Amino acid sequence: MRSLQVFIITLCLVVGLYLTTGRGFFMPGRWDPSVGIHVTGWSARMLGAGLLVIVGLGVVALKNFGGGIREHKPLAWHRRYFAALILAIALIGGAFVAGDPGPTPGWRVRGEHGGH
Repeated sequence: MRSLQVFIITLCLVVGLYLTTGRGFFMPGRWDPSVGIHVTGWSARMLGAGLLVIVGLGVVALKNFGGGIREHKPLAWHRRYFAALILAIALIGGAFVAGDPGPTPGWRVRGEHGGH
């Protein structure tokens, strides 16, 4: 289980660092892949920042809860962890709201043969 957590944290770190450069990607729609969200510029940076916050939360979770020793954290610690989690969700959600909806690049309708 720990190796899966480390893999997910590493994946979020690599993708988060890539997205904070402002380069983007296209996220196709869930039910209709012919449309989706272009996440570029500031929306890509917001998504990258959200993923990096998730990386930090994952490292904290592995450090504090991975050893099997139950240590009760103070209420303020839980509130800070929850606030960081809400920040990550807000950044990721805001990135998709700020992204540009549009057609999938290179999408062709079936039966269409290059304008013939």
